[in-house]
Amino acid sequence: MLVMNASGRMINPYELNTVDFEPRIIAQTLSRTCRFWGQTSEFYSVAQHCLIMEELFEDLDLKKWALGHEVFEGLTGMDVPSPIKHSPVMSEYRNAEEKALEMFAEIYSLSKPMPDEIKIADKKLMVTEALRFMNSVNYDWTQIAKPYNLSIIGKPLSMKEAEIAFITRWYELFD
Repeated sequence: MLVMNASGRMINPYELNTVDFEPRIIAQTLSRTCRFWGQTSEFYSVAQHCLIMEELFEDLDLKKWALGHEVFEGLTGMDVPSPIKHSPVMSEYRNAEEKALEMFAEIYSLSKPMPDEIKIADKKLMVTEALRFMNSVNYDWTQIAKPYNLSIIGKPLSMKEAEIAFITRWYELFD
């Protein structure tokens, strides 16, 4: 299966190559991909989510993991909701995502596997974001994790603002 990315390259998300991990393409895609399957009250990008995650850590390895933990979404352009992602029919997608995260760690000499601190922070931030951007009338998001203070989110960035902020921070951390 081949799909074209913004650079015009054909990539197979299920069989990625090192050259597929283009920071500018990842930044562009994540800045244009809305969290929560686009079901938010206003546009809030995966890129901004990653930027906020990165600010939660002081350790350089954790900062890099936080910024890049959604790299597969940056390659595919899909923010798949957890209930769908964890369904049996999505096993190949989950395997491809795991392989992409392993490659990301190898390319950037990060600890493997993804640290638990990242997974815990991601859940807490997801709940915080849901409380800010989702209709929570019929669902108690806090049953998943204890949220951070809502003030860590700030004003939603435009696509262009998120893209510039993400790629700038990427080069600061990874170069």
